[in-house]
Amino acid sequence: MNFTEWFLFFLVIQVLHFLGTWKLYVKAGRKAWEAAIPIYNGIVLMQIINRPKWWILLLFIPVINLLMFPIIWIETLRTFGFHKKLDSLLAIVTLGLYVFYINYATDNKLQCRQKFKAAF
Repeated sequence: MNFTEWFLFFLVIQVLHFLGTWKLYVKAGRKAWEAAIPIYNGIVLMQIINRPKWWILLLFIPVINLLMFPIIWIETLRTFGFHKKLDSLLAIVTLGLYVFYINYATDNKLQCRQKFKAAF
């Protein structure tokens, strides 16, 4: 793949992330535009799910990122109150697209609001 193809791939991934998470950012007390800024959206997501910011670096390491993405999907679901094994399984089987369902079809609030506010 050349640079243009990689750039387009990265852009598509960012648009998908924004479409799949912007309401979750709002439910967590953040602004929707924060889900659209590359890298920064990951930092904000790590704050929402109460994980260290350096986890963002792990998403750029080949093979490690294949393990980290499902972990982040599951942690995002759990942060918003979806603790069942079925929810975790659906997140993994759908390659994270289950987050779209959580974003658009549910009205759950952030479960650990006190921890999130304490981080700021």
